[in-house]
Formats: sequence, C-alpha cells, structure tokens
Amino acid sequence: MTTKSGRTAWPVMATIVAALAGAVVIGVGPRLEQRDARAKTLAEATGPRRVRVAAVRAGDEKHELTLPASSTPIRQATLYSKSTGFVRRYLVDLGDQVKAGQVLAEIEAPETDEEIRLAKARLAEARANVGLHQATSDRTRSLAGAGAASRQEADDAQALANSAGALVATRKADLQRLKALREYQQIVAPFDGVITRRLVNPGALVGPAGAGGVPMFEIADVSTLRVVVDVPDSHAGDVKVGGTAELYSPRDPGRVVAGVVTRASGVLDTSTRTLRVELDVPGDEGLLPGAFVYVRLHVPRARPVPMIPASALVVRKEGTLVARIADGVVTLVPVKLGRDFGKEIEVLEGVAAGDEVVLQPPDTLESGQAVEVVPSIG
Repeated sequence: MTTKSGRTAWPVMATIVAALAGAVVIGVGPRLEQRDARAKTLAEATGPRRVRVAAVRAGDEKHELTLPASSTPIRQATLYSKSTGFVRRYLVDLGDQVKAGQVLAEIEAPETDEEIRLAKARLAEARANVGLHQATSDRTRSLAGAGAASRQEADDAQALANSAGALVATRKADLQRLKALREYQQIVAPFDGVITRRLVNPGALVGPAGAGGVPMFEIADVSTLRVVVDVPDSHAGDVKVGGTAELYSPRDPGRVVAGVVTRASGVLDTSTRTLRVELDVPGDEGLLPGAFVYVRLHVPRARPVPMIPASALVVRKEGTLVARIADGVVTLVPVKLGRDFGKEIEVLEGVAAGDEVVLQPPDTLESGQAVEVVPSIG
C-alpha cells in the first residue's frame, strides 16, 4: 500500500533525472563538435593541401612597346653670309614659307664691286698684251728664219706670248671668283621650308661662320618629321626597319599618327644601352617639330613570352617565386619577370607555357608538398 508521502516523491525524482539528462546533453554536444573540428583540421594538415591553379599561357607573337620620343624637322640649317658686309635688307621673316633658291636677304659690300671693276680692267689689259706679245713672237720667228734674229730671241718672244696668254686666264679666273663672292651677297634658301628664326636686322655686320660671323636665319623643312626614339636593350633586337608604329602627343592622346621605322643605328649606345631608331611621319598630321611625343611600336617577338596571373607570385627572402605543380606536387621555382600588365605579368625565365601554377599560394606552402587541385571559381 502506497503512502501519501511516497506518491509525492516520484514526481520530484523524475524532474531531477530529466534535469540531469539535459545537463549531460548540453555539456557533451559542444565537446563532440570540438572533437570533430580537431579531427577535420588534423586530416587537412596531414593530407594534401587544397589549392587553385592556373595554366601559364604563351604571350602574344607581337606586343606593343610605348616609349618617349622627340620630333625634329627632316632637314634644318643655320644660314650665314659667305661674303663679309652689312645687311642691306631682308626679304622674309619668322614663319614665312620659302622655296629653294629664293632670296632671303641682301648683303651690301661696296669693296667687292670695286674689286670686280679692277679685275675687269686687269683682264682687258692682259688680253691686249696677248695680241702684242703674239705679234712680236711671230715677227721674231720670221726674222730668225731669215737670219736677221737669233733662235734664242725667237724662243724668248714665244715665251713672253705664252705668259701673256696664261695671264689672261689668271685674270679671268680672278674675275669669276669676285663675281661668285658678289653672288654670295644674296642669301638664298637651300631647300623648301619655313623660316624658324631671323637673327639679324638691316645694318648688321655679317660674314662667314669661320671668321666669327653671326648667323642670319634658321630654316627647317617640316613637310616630313623625323621622330627619334631610343629602344631599350631588352627590345632592341626585335625592332626592325619597316616595322609599323603609332605616334601621339600627350597634349592630344586621342589623335594618333601612323608611322614606319625608317632607320636604326644597329649599335647600342654604351652609356644608355639603347638603340637609336628613327621614324618618318608626314608633317601635316598635327605633330609639331621639336615636340615631345610617345611612340607605340608594334614589335614581333622571336619567342612568345609566358604570362602568369599576378596572384601566382610568391615573394620571400629567397626572391620572387611561383609554385609550380607537377603530378600533384609543388615546386617553388624562382622567376625573372618582364612587364607588368596588372592582372598578368610576363615571365622571362622560370616557367614555360602550359605549366600549372598555384593561385594565391599560402605562406606555408613548400617545395615537395602534395596538393589537391580544386576547380577555380568562375
């Protein structure tokens, strides 16, 4: 027979048991989860590391090389006066278009005109003496034939006649020289072009450059521009005469001018290790002579350069490396980098097209470590 106090104790005991069971469940559950996490971490540490990879791709057979350059007129010259004198007048001014042979200025040299008059008089005298000496020679020869003069006298007369003829030639040459000097009193354009500087005014004393004379004009042929660019040693062997290029000014980068490589020095400058290259472009394309420009060369590659994603680089104390994968095993290899294109980088040495490299390699990755490749997202 159950007493009243026994019936009251059972519910209390059931409540206590339920509370103890709940406490056990609450305490054991987290411990089981921690155990599973530790087991998973241990399995990942002892098993192959999971990595994403990308294939090294071959670079383009041609690439663009953008370099600074400068433009100059195809021809330019500084003009001096060959004849010493004073500037009488100038017929052109700064910015004028001129043609070859056009008179630019006139030089006044009165002494030259006087020398020409004197040379003409001397030439006339020499010509008159020629007739006299020749007549004397002929007469002496006749007398020598008749026995009235000696043979020596006939030879002397003929020598004088010959000297008189030579003197005529000398006087004539001297006159021509003076006339040529007088022609130099007119400064003429050596080629079609534009006057870029006028350096004298009327009344100024001018003369030859070698005698300390001052320059009179500067003239430039701007119908064609010569663009000079220095190509670095690393690309010098790829630039060939006849190669295409594009030019633009930094003040108007949207206006592009087509050009062709026309000349290359063929020798590197030992001070800069660059190759001097020249391009000819039309002068009416908006590029100013003497301007700073950029040249975009289309350079063929003898051997395409491998390209890797920028995220594949590993920078450590050993240098710049990439993690190359072969047969599921990592090898850290040093690389020599080329140009940086942002998302991709040229690799000059270290890997070849078709190799697989690890993307975003962790710092703990080492050579000889086994990995498991997982598909890349996207």
